[in-house]
Amino acid sequence: MSPHCDTCGAHVTPTYKRVRSGNDGELHGCPSCTSPATRERAAAGVESRYAVRSGPDGETIPASGGVADD
Repeated sequence: MSPHCDTCGAHVTPTYKRVRSGNDGELHGCPSCTSPATRERAAAGVESRYAVRSGPDGETIPASGGVADD
């Protein structure tokens, strides 16, 4: 059986699967289903999903980083 991405099912090389799989042995993203930046954050152990942030006074910071839309 050829190696594949456990997220989208796309074919990957055996080396890619071995190197990029997590400690659980699963490949959680490949070039077919994730961006290079997402794969790099995942490899570094950084959460890649957006998390709602709040300021020091408890107010929610918008996804735009607080920049006003014009």
